Amino acid sequence: MGYISIDSSTSSTTIIVFDENLKIKKKFQKEHKQIFTPEGYVEHDLNEIYKNLIDLMRLASQLESKPKFISLTNQRETFALFDKKTGMPVHNAIVWQCTRGQKYCDEIINNPSISNRITQKTGLKANSFFSASKLQWVLNNKPEIKKGIDNGSILFGTIDTYLIYRLSNCQNYITDTTNASRTLLFNCLENKWDEDLMSIFEITKSIPLPIVKSSSDHFGDSDFDKCFSKKIPIIGVVGDAQGSFFGNFCFSEGDTKITTGTGFNIQTNIGKKFTIDKNSFTSLAYTKGNENYYSLECLSSFAGATISWLKNNLRIIDNPNESEELSKKVNSSEGVYLIPAFTGLGPPFWKPKARASFFGINASTNKYHIIRASLESVAFQMVVYMESLKNSKNINFHNIVVDGGMVKNDLFLQIIADLLRTEIKVPIIEEMSSYGSLLMGIQKNQQIGDLEELKNFKIDQKVIKPQLNSRIKGSYDGWKDTIHKHFMR
Repeated sequence: MGYISIDSSTSSTTIIVFDENLKIKKKFQKEHKQIFTPEGYVEHDLNEIYKNLIDLMRLASQLESKPKFISLTNQRETFALFDKKTGMPVHNAIVWQCTRGQKYCDEIINNPSISNRITQKTGLKANSFFSASKLQWVLNNKPEIKKGIDNGSILFGTIDTYLIYRLSNCQNYITDTTNASRTLLFNCLENKWDEDLMSIFEITKSIPLPIVKSSSDHFGDSDFDKCFSKKIPIIGVVGDAQGSFFGNFCFSEGDTKITTGTGFNIQTNIGKKFTIDKNSFTSLAYTKGNENYYSLECLSSFAGATISWLKNNLRIIDNPNESEELSKKVNSSEGVYLIPAFTGLGPPFWKPKARASFFGINASTNKYHIIRASLESVAFQMVVYMESLKNSKNINFHNIVVDGGMVKNDLFLQIIADLLRTEIKVPIIEEMSSYGSLLMGIQKNQQIGDLEELKNFKIDQKVIKPQLNSRIKGSYDGWKDTIHKHFMR
């Protein structure tokens, strides 16, 4: 008997079948469409997401008909509104990238006392990235949905909650601590929905909210629309970033994980002490027993998206995998810098109104310089954040792991290792969020109390050792100087 793990991400649903030794037997994947409304909002079709999950599970069940359990990881801040009786959606999913709640966040930011209350309870900052302000927008702009929410006939939840509710025939209205913590409605010190936070976002305390459990827990049973002959337990539910953090065994202070995808996510373990940092979010990383473990987290919307931009907008590469080969056509970017502020500059610069720009282009600049400068800019963003964190919190980084789609690019990995002057590790599989949710399920299933025991399931990694590279150090310093000169005045 093996295991099955579900990953409901921003762009697709992936189902992975693992054997009893946690080796991947097969992966099934299906993309879902991104819906961009005329107003500039970002949504997903929840019925499409659910149908894709069932279609893929039907294939997976033919390979593993009697899994020990099924785990789930998901895009975190995206939320669903669905009918209590039927589980059917009453509105498209509102995606984490959507900014329809920004007006409410701006009002909060302009009131420091309220803004600080939010941060002191959630570790996060008022930002439309998180769920609460967008739920506030729904309540103010969709009267028919507001009525249903107020009378309890319409339920709210992150994607895990919606999927579990439908899969359990509307029996289990539930989420885990990591997903709850991304709503701005959950107190991460007391592990409960917070009435004060709800009032800030004009959400009445009478609104029913999901039961919250530790990620390493049992979330109900389902036959997955008769994909299986009996109900299978759902054990291990976690937000995707925390899933990869856990899957990479970041259990000790200073352990750091960098996930690369459309954007990037950096998390550093800070232990059980809830610490606020101006350049980071403080995230609830995982819960062990009754104790929370926290991480400092940095996010960017543009990592792989920067390389996709070269392909889709500039059309100077045919596929993202070319970025490494073509970057190597030149020894350096020759003073060409991309400031990848496509949606503003994040930490440690905090310039949300900044916009992307190239600097240093001259008559000898060619497309290879442009490609290399773009690739370097992704690595530079990661390194500058980690430097600022080390300086502000005196963090001793160790066990730095990089996962996600960009780990196929060895040049990119080498740049990071060279600038951080330390080795970095890369797991041999990309699906670390799924692996993390599976490990959380195993922790519960096998009653493992000591997290160190989970390292018996550690997967192979390749190691990138740093090299002395004065050229890339010069490019990095030039890139930082360009930001300070043109954006920080």
